[in-house]
Amino acid sequence: MDKMDACGAFDRGSNPLEGTKKMKVELSSSLKTLYPKAVFGSLMVRGVPNKKSEVLEQSKRDLEIKIRESHIGPQEDEIIGSYNAYFKKWDKKYPIIFQVETIKQGNNLPNISLLVDSMFLAELKNRILTSGHDLNALRDNLMFDISEGNEQYLKLNNDSQKIKNDDVILKDERGILASILYGPAKRTSITPNTKNAVYFAWCPYGIGEDLIRAHLNDIFSSLCLGFKSPVAETKIYT
Repeated sequence: MDKMDACGAFDRGSNPLEGTKKMKVELSSSLKTLYPKAVFGSLMVRGVPNKKSEVLEQSKRDLEIKIRESHIGPQEDEIIGSYNAYFKKWDKKYPIIFQVETIKQGNNLPNISLLVDSMFLAELKNRILTSGHDLNALRDNLMFDISEGNEQYLKLNNDSQKIKNDDVILKDERGILASILYGPAKRTSITPNTKNAVYFAWCPYGIGEDLIRAHLNDIFSSLCLGFKSPVAETKIYT
């Protein structure tokens, strides 16, 4: 477990979240059997009332330039390739591929909100699949699990989605929070009213824990540009 105080580096000593409600996250035995190399990470952040902001616009432009000047296509990227192997089992493509291709064609990253943009910026930079949630909307006892193929949940666009069999899902006591194939549920999504957030990094085929921590720290660093005193805690789950 790593703690971060108000926009500082990782702090392995005092806990700025001491006394606050703890978030319990587990991996099911079924997931560990089907995806033995799976690893997940979380970044829990408090004191971040969501807002629209321009503070990340230069960071977005810099990343867009880097992507356009890169001679490596999204299909050749090792991390993207690992995720794409997962999506190909269902004849799908890792969504980051489309996002990279769109930017190479000259499009820009949108300005949605600071909590959402911080996640998208890090996700595109590091190619690590990430979901963002309103921390206050979660219930206790979260679990990464394998879908049975009969679960349904309401997506961000208000469509009801039936989940494919053997997809990796995250659920709490009320139901599905997200799946790899179909993304986060509307029930716990980040909204303009969000004040505390949690981000999850999803790596079903494994990735170095240091890369996951660096990815989550990128999100936190972006948040620090727009919030004066957020406090955060990261964890890795295997």
